[in-house]
Formats: sequence, C-alpha cells, structure tokens
Amino acid sequence: MKKKLALILVVIMAFSVAAGCSGDNTVPSAPREETPAAPNESTPANGAGNTGASGDPVKFLVYACVSGGTAESGRQCTLAAETAQWYINEKLGGFPSLGGRPIHIEVLDSTSDAATATLPLERALSAGGYTCAIGNSNSSIALTMLPILEKYKVPTVTGAAANKAVSEQGCSFVFQPAATSSSFIPTQLDFLAEYAKLTGKDIKDLKLGLLYSNDAWGTDQSNNTRTQVVERGLNLVSDEGYEGSSFTDATPLITKIQNAGVDVILPSAYPNDLKLIFTAMNTLNYHPLVIGGGAAMTWPSLYKDLGDNVNGLTSVDAWCWDQKGAVENAGWMEMNAYYEEKNNEFLAGQGGPTLFSIMLAYEAVENAQSDDPIAVRDELRKLNKDNSQWFGIINGYGDFDDTTGLNTDSRAIILQWQNGKPTSVYPQEFATGVLLNPDTMQPF
Repeated sequence: MKKKLALILVVIMAFSVAAGCSGDNTVPSAPREETPAAPNESTPANGAGNTGASGDPVKFLVYACVSGGTAESGRQCTLAAETAQWYINEKLGGFPSLGGRPIHIEVLDSTSDAATATLPLERALSAGGYTCAIGNSNSSIALTMLPILEKYKVPTVTGAAANKAVSEQGCSFVFQPAATSSSFIPTQLDFLAEYAKLTGKDIKDLKLGLLYSNDAWGTDQSNNTRTQVVERGLNLVSDEGYEGSSFTDATPLITKIQNAGVDVILPSAYPNDLKLIFTAMNTLNYHPLVIGGGAAMTWPSLYKDLGDNVNGLTSVDAWCWDQKGAVENAGWMEMNAYYEEKNNEFLAGQGGPTLFSIMLAYEAVENAQSDDPIAVRDELRKLNKDNSQWFGIINGYGDFDDTTGLNTDSRAIILQWQNGKPTSVYPQEFATGVLLNPDTMQPF
C-alpha cells in the first residue's frame, strides 16, 4: 500500500534551512509532461554559475530520508544542515570569494524507499539552481541517484553512505568521503582481537554471528564480513539476513542465533529493527558481545530506546563526535558546540558526515570562486588532508580518487557507549576515549 501511495502521491519535501528563520520552502517541480534535456559540460549544469547578484544565495541541496523507516537519518541530516548554514553565514560571512553571498541549504525528502527515491531528486535538479548536493547517506538510495547526477551535472558529496559501490559506477559527479564497509569490517575484527586479548580469550575460539538488513548497505557489510572471516580463519556460526519492510518480531531470529551458541553478534540494522532485536535479546536473557556495523548503533535513538542499557555497547562507524580529527579542529568544535546546545544531543553518525560533506563543498566553491557546479566538481577533486581545512576531520589521510571520487584513505572507528553517549575508543591514532569493560563499565 505504501509503495502504491508513493507512486500516486509523490511528495517533495524541501525544508528551507535559513539562519534565524523557521519557514519552509518547496523545491519547484519540473513539468511532468516532458523530461528536461541534460546540460552539456561546457555550460553551467543547472542554471547556476557565478552570475548571481551579490545578495543571491548559493543553493545547496541535502537529499535525505526525512520520512519512512530511516527518518531518524533524515532528522540528523536536517539538523546538520541547519548547523552548517548558521556557521557559514554567521561565522564565515557566507562566501567571501563571491562577495559575501550567503548559503541557502534545502533539505529534500527522498523518503526511505529506494524504489521511488529518484522522482523528487529528478524534479528538483531539473528545476535548476543548485550548486551542489549532499547525500544520500542511505547507500541504496545513493546508488539510484548516480544517473541523475550525471544527467544534470551536479556534484554530490555523499555524507555517510558506506557502500563502496556508490563510487564505483562511473559517475563523475559523486564524491564519497566517509569510511566504507570495506574498512568497517577489518576495523571491527581488529578490535575484536584486541578485546579478546583483554578478556584472556583467543579470537578464533569465539563464535561469531552476522545479523543484517537485506539492503545495499547491510548486504555489502555481510559480504565484506564473510570475506574477512575466511581470510582470518575465524568461526562464523550464524549468518542471518532479514527484510526490513516486514521485520516486526525479532524473537525467532534471536532464538536461532542463541541456539547456535553465538558469542559475538555483528549487527547492521536500522533504529526500529534494533529496538526489536534488543527487546528480543532481553526477553530471552541473552547477552552476547555486540559490535555493531554503524548506523543506528551509533544514533541518539538507541539511547532513547534502551536507556542506560546502551552503556557498554560498541560499534564501528565512519564517525564519532569526539574522534581526534574533530576535536583538533577549532571551527569544527564550534559547530559541534552549537549543534549540542541547540538540539540537546550529540552530533551523531549521519549528522557528522553530512556536516563535513557540506563544509567540503563550501570549500570547493571558495576555491573555485564560482558557484558553477562543474567548476565546483573540479575543485572537489583537488581536496586532500594537506590543502583542506575540513578533510582532516575524517579519519585517514587520503584524497578523492580522480576517477571514482572515493576517499582513498578513509578509516573507520570503534565507539563505545559510555554514560549515554558514544566515545571513540579504537584505533588509538583516531580515538580520544578509553575502552571500558562492558560488564563493569570500568577500565580493563
């Protein structure tokens, strides 16, 4: 029924993120009776270019899952966009290279359904006027965006999208800064080896269990895990995927995992799914070590669902609010403080990558001294840890690959929930916190 309604009533939700203003604007829709022709690369991609009057805003589009099953992701992306707009306009004076023109960031709802997500994006980009897009952090949706980005020639920085396939499809307008699943899994298993040593165990004696959503992200995670498990000679005794759209009771799945004797669960799941999973585990009095695969394992929603039971849980992710690259950047920490004070929560695993994606795109506009999307794309290609104020916030020391747009040295991090908030604990070169024994919440 939901898909039928989505096909009949396609809703474009564009939230105007204006500093000091709470009004909402709607992104104009393209005429339905014809598909606009794609621009050629010798002209501005969508009616932008450095031609705006001095007061005209430079328009960025944040494409996020504002509604549907992963709406928590869209909420974080929206709050990050608000923070970026405040910082750029109020603290940086807009775009100095463009005479102080302000930024205007619109948040467009992709919904959480990859089957229909291209419709609002195509309408928005065909209407024109955007210098850059940010997102989608949902890898399944990010993959569907690529032909549209290439068609309308709008550079896009993908936020937290973790499936490496996003930057492997030949789209010349996509940039993927955050760590991908290919680095998530080695980091999880390296951390598990360290944890096993701390508890006097051999990692090869532990029984591992995979639990994942059957979407682009979850499937990519599980595929990478199986490969790593075989290479390391580890003991994978349970391998369970589930369909998120029909996942209403985790008890049968958790019972199966418990009966397999799993010591360590590696879940890759979204908020509603995790709530079902942990509810079933508590009901069955089953408490294995949990090392999550990112996403909802790192979000404020997990604390809202589990309360203090969240403390001690660990997860890999591309981002943690207190990772070393962030706390060493004064401008970033000013944004972090604003975000926390305004929203009464930490800057989480979808918001952080969205925010640094916006700042990378901002920097590219400044370097190009133009809001022409093609010029901005070309400047994004040049950014790296050495020449960018913002690139170093992300773990790793790479740059954007000239061909794929992938961050060549993005690194994952392990966080642990402590006192109702994540802190980065591994690897040491990126972490600022100390791992606690999840049973005692004291140092090992």
